[in-house]
Amino acid sequence: MGLLAEIQNDAVTDATPVATLLRKVLVLASNLDSSVLEDWVRHELHGYPRGVEIPEYRRLEMSFKWSGRNPVCQVNGLVVASGVIRHVTGKEDIDFFKCRQAIGTIDAENLKAADAMAVGMQNYIPSLRKVIDKSFEIHDFWGEVPPSSVLGIIDAVRNRVLDFVLSLKKQYPTAGEVDGMTTKEEAVGNTVNHIFNTTINGNAGVVGNASHSSVNFTVNHGNLQDLRQQLTTHGIDAADVAELEAALVDEPVVAGDKKFGPKVAGWLGKMASKAASGAWNVGLEAGSSVLQRALLGYYGLS
Repeated sequence: MGLLAEIQNDAVTDATPVATLLRKVLVLASNLDSSVLEDWVRHELHGYPRGVEIPEYRRLEMSFKWSGRNPVCQVNGLVVASGVIRHVTGKEDIDFFKCRQAIGTIDAENLKAADAMAVGMQNYIPSLRKVIDKSFEIHDFWGEVPPSSVLGIIDAVRNRVLDFVLSLKKQYPTAGEVDGMTTKEEAVGNTVNHIFNTTINGNAGVVGNASHSSVNFTVNHGNLQDLRQQLTTHGIDAADVAELEAALVDEPVVAGDKKFGPKVAGWLGKMASKAASGAWNVGLEAGSSVLQRALLGYYGLS
């Protein structure tokens, strides 16, 4: 049985621990010489260090509760609205728990039996005091994450591995053990990176506007090389990239209303049509988000 087939079989059954599955994907990443795939697998196996951006599926929404007492009564586990906590702390994403732990340390059995996973928020008690009756002494403050959300990380990783392998097999139907395939070959590298970005990195499921998507990359102001690299990584043909570069020569800045010029806008429309028709192998919303983020970075507006 080839490595891709073995990974596929392990991905479709819960009997194979996800950490075991990922170790096989690590072998695949080594065979492909794919640094993006290897980095993702190692972070899932060992945890995401501070300073490393986590995938969207590891951002888990929390609710907030507090306990305390005053001379008249005692309260325990009283809910406080997330919007209130965002306001008093000034942190717009404080109601999302960033789960950085190694996937093998997620205890599925204990989570299934739990009502919630508690996240200590005691450092924010001074902020909470701004909105709680001053007669109360606050003893504890914490966030709660539904166990199903944490367990969803395991399913998300398993599903992404399956999507990646199926897409790779579809692109290279005779790959089998992926002998001889390496991302050092530009064509293979671009294809593997594109499959990674549309399956594991989650770009195919991006919704909303570009500034709130999970598309993660950097294009520095005025840097054509950055722009070219990111567009190529996301599966855009060299001819389309060249057409955009020509448009940017004629439209080096955006108007005061932050609207793209007619040539750049026309190019964006063309790429949206390609995404919608399947000629560009990416979801329409994901494709639009990728292009907007890249162009906003190039124009210095990100």
